[in-house]
Amino acid sequence: MMKILPILVILFFLLATMCNPFGGDNVKNVKDLDENMIDLRMYHENLGDAILKQDQDDAVWLETGMDSVLKIVASKFDAHRKLDKPFRESYERDLKPNIIKLHSALEKSSWPDAREAYTLLTKKCNGCHQDRDVDKEVQNWLYRQN
Repeated sequence: MMKILPILVILFFLLATMCNPFGGDNVKNVKDLDENMIDLRMYHENLGDAILKQDQDDAVWLETGMDSVLKIVASKFDAHRKLDKPFRESYERDLKPNIIKLHSALEKSSWPDAREAYTLLTKKCNGCHQDRDVDKEVQNWLYRQN
């Protein structure tokens, strides 16, 4: 029995390693561009609320989540019927600089700077939508009507 125990332990760890759902495999994003944009809308709206409430923890978490979805879209959508160029180009040029400013402002709890960066980010999103005739307007959640 004592000789079997080490073998069982080794087998258990080998099996656990081979079947580990948290292993190094990349998570596959099977969503279309529209579905990813819906996710971004949820992050954006909730981020606006967190900025209004000056809730640093939620705001940083939501900004990080929003940026992670944008990075997924940037890496996935080199071509799409609604895009005239890879999304990565718009992300790098128009969105990333404002996200960096927003993140920095949130880390410092600089709420005026966070509101300004959020507003600029919203304008950049809408500019992209207008350039591509997308009939969706990103709302600046800081100025919404209750």
